[in-house]
Amino acid sequence: MADALRIAITRRDVEEWFGPDEVVRHDLPGIAHEPTRRFLAEVGLPRRAALIGFEPDAEPDPGRDGRIVLGAYGSLRTADQAVLLDGATGRVFAEERYGDPALMSVDVSTLVRNCALVEAIRPGRGPVRTAEELIDLLGETEPELNPGHSFWHTSFALWQLRRAALPGDGLAVRITPAMLDLVYENEFSGYEERQLPAAITHEPTRRFLLDVGLIDAWAYLDMRSDGKPLPTLAELAAERRADWDDEPEPPADAEHLVVLGYVSEDGDLLVDGRTGVVRRWNTGGDEPFLDTLDTDLSTLAFTMWVIGRMHRQGERFGIGIHDVWESIAVDLLSSVDPLAWAEPGGYWEDMILDGINGLGP
Repeated sequence: MADALRIAITRRDVEEWFGPDEVVRHDLPGIAHEPTRRFLAEVGLPRRAALIGFEPDAEPDPGRDGRIVLGAYGSLRTADQAVLLDGATGRVFAEERYGDPALMSVDVSTLVRNCALVEAIRPGRGPVRTAEELIDLLGETEPELNPGHSFWHTSFALWQLRRAALPGDGLAVRITPAMLDLVYENEFSGYEERQLPAAITHEPTRRFLLDVGLIDAWAYLDMRSDGKPLPTLAELAAERRADWDDEPEPPADAEHLVVLGYVSEDGDLLVDGRTGVVRRWNTGGDEPFLDTLDTDLSTLAFTMWVIGRMHRQGERFGIGIHDVWESIAVDLLSSVDPLAWAEPGGYWEDMILDGINGLGP
């Protein structure tokens, strides 16, 4: 029949994809499109998949052109955006903060199939399915989608990056100069042994600075690249206090905190020489304070790599930067470096969610 769903999916299929306890059937008599109503009642939807939480409303929403809210998508600290079903046609739309809702899936069968594909690649393990393969599949089954503004094109292109989050040797993530060069083209450079103070006793951190190093400047982070030995915060604060009367007293452990550079307008970028944790001595407000930027230098570099690769993937596949881009960035980075996202209002949250310096949407 002309209005049949595009893909044949059974109850057994969705239970195998998401688990029997994670699939819910919904009786929604307000849906006029019979194949859609039958699919939701007999096959069902996952509770949560591909950053979408499914909790369908029983009745159409007059404030959304009579569409039915199927649920919402979003991640840690990103605003939930509604997933909407046109009850007359069966088409599914993704609501966004700016502009009209964009076509998300041609029907609920492709919606659920796409959710399953994302959940298969999102953990970053298991069989490899390339972005090209998955995006070609979209072209075959849903040619109506606009790749530049598609929830699924964006998801298939970006979730692949999680595969790179492999455990490091003494640091959280394995990251190499060759990996960084793919995005930053030799902009990262290592330090010389003479530049590293004795305060850096954490051997993996010391090795990372020698073998991989840091980029000179990136997104309001300006590294010390004058070739001089890196000072401790205690040493730098003493120099400043000799010149400036209003320089605040450094924190108690300042002799163990090594100054890598500056966080523009905020203070100093530090690494704890004992643990490798990346900190910020924030002097941009009324009261100075220490906060945490990253678990270690590997997750700092990995964050830079992910953001760079996300933009490259966008260029490669003609993908625009929109709300799902933001949600994936936050979910991916917070899963790899939860310490950096532990507290609201952290550095990366501001950088990505506020779109500072081209990092976010």
